Amino acid sequence: MRVFQALTLASFLVSTSLFAAALDTTDQQKIIDHFNAYVDDGKIPHVSILVKQDNKEIFRHVYGKADIASNRVADKDTIYRIYSMSKPITGVAIMQLLESGKLRLNDKVSKYIPAFKNTKVLNTKFQDYVVKPKREITIRDLLTHTSGLTYSWAGEGPVHQIYRKYNIRPYFFGSLDAKLAKFPGNTCEFASIAASAPLLHNPGEDWSYGINMDVLGCVVEVVSGMSFADYLDKNIFKPLKMKSTGFSVKSTDKKSFTSLYTSGAFSTDGEIVGPLGANYSDLEFSKSLRSIDAFDKSPYLSDASKLYDGGSGLVSSVDDYSVFSEMLLNNGELNGVRILSEASVKLMSRNHLNLDDPDAASFGVSGLGFGLTVGVLEDAGQAGMFGPDGQYFWGGAASTTFWVDPETKITAFLMTQFMPSDKYPLREDLRALLYSGISN
Repeated sequence: MRVFQALTLASFLVSTSLFAAALDTTDQQKIIDHFNAYVDDGKIPHVSILVKQDNKEIFRHVYGKADIASNRVADKDTIYRIYSMSKPITGVAIMQLLESGKLRLNDKVSKYIPAFKNTKVLNTKFQDYVVKPKREITIRDLLTHTSGLTYSWAGEGPVHQIYRKYNIRPYFFGSLDAKLAKFPGNTCEFASIAASAPLLHNPGEDWSYGINMDVLGCVVEVVSGMSFADYLDKNIFKPLKMKSTGFSVKSTDKKSFTSLYTSGAFSTDGEIVGPLGANYSDLEFSKSLRSIDAFDKSPYLSDASKLYDGGSGLVSSVDDYSVFSEMLLNNGELNGVRILSEASVKLMSRNHLNLDDPDAASFGVSGLGFGLTVGVLEDAGQAGMFGPDGQYFWGGAASTTFWVDPETKITAFLMTQFMPSDKYPLREDLRALLYSGISN
């Protein structure tokens, strides 16, 4: 018995030591040099990286300018447009309501937003008229991006054109475009307008990235009787002491807000993001960085809008978002405050797509699945991603990213403010450098 106990203890010590992350000075310098080069070469304005293991910081690096024109440097308190990293926060809000019995995953969305009762779907055979979908959209469909809702910038088909025509697009992202007309007045108004557009496909039959979380913001308002902003503040931000996170930048935090940059000519939703009033032909194709949303003129500085965009509308800091991620890593609890049950976190972070269907299994990337608002690494070999299976993650349009790795107890964050997010392999680079370093 003693021999067995000794062997068991030895095995435990060995296994835990494998997950004891350590980045020696050489490994740290590799990360620093690599990302500093992006900044020094003028590709991105700055970079902020934070890595924690078991809630303890093991690496932090900040370098570059939060605003180039004013020569203001980025620091650990810099506040970012996190865009689609808003989605997991919205997902947590929905999971809270599920836990309380106020929602169910298979509830029809029309139960809370009647306009979705009459939603049509694009005829996939002829693409020139709409028909009644096979079934209505459910809460699960919205959480997994299988509803058939889309983004205006995600294609050039008839549905995307309708989205652009009627301004069915996120408020803050769209506000960068000077040509846009007036947006809907509030979150539920936006959701009802979105319901009037045809779906790309029948609910549950495919994965299509879109305004699903924006619609869920309205569901939260209907069920809770609170504005979406107030709900998040009361039930997530204040309990976790996330002081810099919200749908607008506090006046006291203006000095910490970063500007948003791109290079060349940047197109979104078929329109050009650039100087006010500029046409495509008026823009220069340049390698230099240009600001497309200055920190001191941004719509994020105003809290007048009641259109709370659950898919891309939040701002946050690295430390704030790390607190949120640590809560997930700790199975819904942090510092004695429980936000979610362990069961909810497990359900949220597991794959919900059909792995037998190549079109709907992994949103176009083999080895990846999708949970309730987060991507899930199912097979690192197939996906070509560093790190163990089971980690979950997401990123934002301005090249931000985070992931939670339950096996190694790692949470990692990369923040900058550059569009488009796929121009440079920042996320892949961080994964490769980090995991190769801690495995040495």
